[in-house]
Amino acid sequence: MKKSLLIISLTALSSALFAQNEYDALRFSRSFVQGTARSTAMGGAFGALGGDVSCLATNPAGMSIYKRGEFTFTPQFINNKATSTINNFDADDSKFSFKIANVGFVQSNYNAEKTGFKGWSWGVAYNRLMDFNGKRRVYGRNDNGSMLDSWKERSAGIVNSKLDAFTSNLGYGCYLLDEDGDFPNNYLTPHDAGWFMQQDGGYGEYQKFVSKTKGGINSWDFAFSGNYADKLYFGFGIGVQTLRYKQTSTYSEEDKDNRVDYVYWDFKENIKDIGTGINVKAGVIYKPVNYLRFGAAIHSPSWYQIEDKYYSTAECYYDEAVEGRDQSYNEISPDNEYKFNLQTPFKAILSAAFIAPGKGLLSVDYEYVDYSMIKLEDEDFSADEFDIQNEAIKDKFQGTSNLRIGAEVKCTPYCALRAGYALYGNPCQYVDKTFERQIFSFGAGFGDQDVFFDITGSYHLVETDKFLYESNNVSQSYKLKNNALYITMTLGLRF
Repeated sequence: MKKSLLIISLTALSSALFAQNEYDALRFSRSFVQGTARSTAMGGAFGALGGDVSCLATNPAGMSIYKRGEFTFTPQFINNKATSTINNFDADDSKFSFKIANVGFVQSNYNAEKTGFKGWSWGVAYNRLMDFNGKRRVYGRNDNGSMLDSWKERSAGIVNSKLDAFTSNLGYGCYLLDEDGDFPNNYLTPHDAGWFMQQDGGYGEYQKFVSKTKGGINSWDFAFSGNYADKLYFGFGIGVQTLRYKQTSTYSEEDKDNRVDYVYWDFKENIKDIGTGINVKAGVIYKPVNYLRFGAAIHSPSWYQIEDKYYSTAECYYDEAVEGRDQSYNEISPDNEYKFNLQTPFKAILSAAFIAPGKGLLSVDYEYVDYSMIKLEDEDFSADEFDIQNEAIKDKFQGTSNLRIGAEVKCTPYCALRAGYALYGNPCQYVDKTFERQIFSFGAGFGDQDVFFDITGSYHLVETDKFLYESNNVSQSYKLKNNALYITMTLGLRF
């Protein structure tokens, strides 16, 4: 086998497409509004309630509930713990972070003396929609497969000068893929019988995966709403979203039992995505009687333009050097920069709220999102280059139902207690769990007509199945549990 030294000469197209797949598209298409402390305490169930700055991100009709102007500022502390299980091995990691969850301003022009149209409101709000900050670690022994199997499968029938610049070509350069002398343009790995230094084949390596992620999705929402007869409220909004995502990850295989020829090998990935998107929202709230409200809202898809930067490296250390080979190797891919477009799914929200003035309230939101409608496109808004990924999106993802419930009890005119629960469906078809995320929240609010302070603790429980790699031989999956505690505080002024 000749070591390939010219990976930089591979075509830009094959290099660019590797980093983006259906799971990247899903990651950037999901959102969990982290608005004010009051909204968070009630599970985000404000679609029919309104009167909270976070409604600009859900149902803009809720702004016209305001009778006065309002300004809010909401810092947030997050402690995220991730626990993984693979082949009966458990591993965990955690990360603490501080973010701004909400800043909002609403101006109300309400006239109680008027009949018919009673006024309008406008507002602007910053809301955090998704938090990517976290760490996870996976560790366990595998007797059935290796990531090298997936590289070998994707390389079958391809000459060595055309191997994938970001995966299999690195393995080829580190002698983790070797050409099969009996079958041209096919490859063997150290786990295969007939390998250069080891004839029996087999598995039993210890696999380790460590990932650190940063960033989030934030939205600046601009909305206008109107109030007709204190019965019908309607609103329209535009959301400008910013996306930042950074991931550094290392996948390792270590031979502790002298089953194969290498001592260990590492594969490292560095990903950075920066994007801007836009969407529109419209909604209504109808109040047939004073104690009952119904709401409905629809969100268009978000249209993102994203710049992706990616490179990968591989390192391998062998038991001993043999003729014509070194004992260790290091390979690095080209730096890849690629711009693409992402269209997220639309959302539909139905809401209802029961209000007992001066005593408390109960609110419910139902949300539907169809993740099979996600679409990847190139810079020229053509989906041709992403045919494989878009077909995988339709095949693997599905529509989900999300439920949010919130309650508030007034203890005194200056104090309220709140609780909420949210349940989010699993967007992946081929998993056993119908629901993926639960959120439990509790909070309290203090203040008068001019100044208020709210504090909330919310606990996110996420259980999902992920893959270290996907192979026709063995798809190495693991279970991931993310338990995150959010402490959210809002200081508000009314004017």
